[in-house]
Amino acid sequence: MTAVLSSLGVSPEQISHIDESSYAYTEAFIQEFHKLIVMMRRTDAHCTSEVAETEMLSPLLCCIHQTLGEVFTGMDIQFGGLDQYDLFTHSATFLPKINHQPREHIMNNMVPSLKYSSPFPSPLNSAASSPTSPSKMSSSHSPDTKIEFLDSPATVHQKISEAECTPGDITPNNGVLGILRDIIWPIAEMRFERSKGAVGYNLHEIVDAKSRRLGPLALPSAPDGSILNVRDSITGEDRYYSLYEDMERDYADGFISPDDLKSLVIDVLNELLAGIRKIYNESEDWQLVDELAYPGGVY
Repeated sequence: MTAVLSSLGVSPEQISHIDESSYAYTEAFIQEFHKLIVMMRRTDAHCTSEVAETEMLSPLLCCIHQTLGEVFTGMDIQFGGLDQYDLFTHSATFLPKINHQPREHIMNNMVPSLKYSSPFPSPLNSAASSPTSPSKMSSSHSPDTKIEFLDSPATVHQKISEAECTPGDITPNNGVLGILRDIIWPIAEMRFERSKGAVGYNLHEIVDAKSRRLGPLALPSAPDGSILNVRDSITGEDRYYSLYEDMERDYADGFISPDDLKSLVIDVLNELLAGIRKIYNESEDWQLVDELAYPGGVY
């Protein structure tokens, strides 16, 4: 996580980590833990995230650990994906019952899987969306459905090139468009704002960003206000965009082809991941831990 944030221009000095083990075995934590066990019903735990079907006890206790983690880490705001909604609801419901102030929660969209069943017919796919199709990038799904932080440039190219991306499909299931919408565009917007000196109170951010040369993602020759540009592989011309909605509309109307969208996503992803790969390649500790956790590079 430090490498990811650092690659985005966040200074490592602004990041701190807290191990759950530093508080989870304290008397204060265990007392609060037992209070929640007494108050909760089985359904309160079963309703949280992906543990609904489990027959094991330990997954049902995860919601308690996450809820109490908000208190014992001293956080004000917790950020997570939309898949954390039920866990955040658990926290908002139960913390006041044990006399703790509920925290604020911010959620982002989940990046869609690269493999999906499009509602639009295509030579590669004629089936409608299926409830069993992967709907988001997940560590539990096969490698070709997701982009990993340590994927090589060639692997990123292969995964995106082979991803389902039906012409005109702007539904939430289009993984390539989802990467553009939920990852690339926000980062491009942030880098554009930084280039204009818009960093709010975080003065470290612009200094660090300049030292890392994290400038705008649009071409230097782009018209003022451009966030991104897409090159037409047939004409060689660039289309410039300052609003994501305009870009999505052009894809829906066929002005941006799937191949041109994929080329943009491949190029930008590889640029964004380059900083993370560099930190990994220079860290023997990280490489050792990575091999111990995922022998042979199988994630």
